[in-house]
Amino acid sequence: MMVGDRSEWQGFIEGGGVASILALTLDAWQHIIRPAPDEREEAVSIRLYAAMVKKQDRQRHRFLIRYEDVEVDVDLAKETGRKDIVFFPGHDGGYYYCLEAKRLNARINGVMKSLADEYVKEGMQRFVDGKYSRHVQHGGMLAYVLDGDVTRAMKNVVKNIQDNGSLLGMATPATWADSAHRPTDPHAKESAHRRAGESTPLFIQHLFVTAATRSGNDQVAGQTRPTPKRRHSGEMT
Repeated sequence: MMVGDRSEWQGFIEGGGVASILALTLDAWQHIIRPAPDEREEAVSIRLYAAMVKKQDRQRHRFLIRYEDVEVDVDLAKETGRKDIVFFPGHDGGYYYCLEAKRLNARINGVMKSLADEYVKEGMQRFVDGKYSRHVQHGGMLAYVLDGDVTRAMKNVVKNIQDNGSLLGMATPATWADSAHRPTDPHAKESAHRRAGESTPLFIQHLFVTAATRSGNDQVAGQTRPTPKRRHSGEMT
């Protein structure tokens, strides 16, 4: 095998790499301070990333993790996007697994909003348009459900997927299926897409995590919940 060749990436997928990433994500989620109803995803994602790095077992998780990795079109010398949390299985930076995080059911300026349209148009669509993962056929969406109502959040997202199926390069009727990597998890789904000019399908995993109150107090791993004045507020970027 040559360093950075496609067989290294394919071996990562076939060897359970995506399932390992999703499991690590859910494990790390249990060890972070739960988000506030109006908190922006950047603050949540950096806590989650830190927990992932701390939880990572190098014997089982044979990949490099990076936060807010910049995607650059080297031909144009132009930035095309910033990926939230990225997993590199090999030495070639063009092959990676990206988790794009979006908040759902969030409080914005005192009003609860679904934000399912942003999940689809500013998250999923970027994978399909090639702004993320343009050289690979697998990516992930991570939904922070801030009010704890995962069922409603998933219904709103799948409705937006159905409304935008053509733009997302999906077969009719546009919908998702159980995740091939977490088939028994009701909060994990998978959607299939076709990028323009490509015959190989793109698969996006959808993982929904809740910020609902845990049993007991809000202290986690020796940390306390941020005070209100430290919380992020305002419109979503």
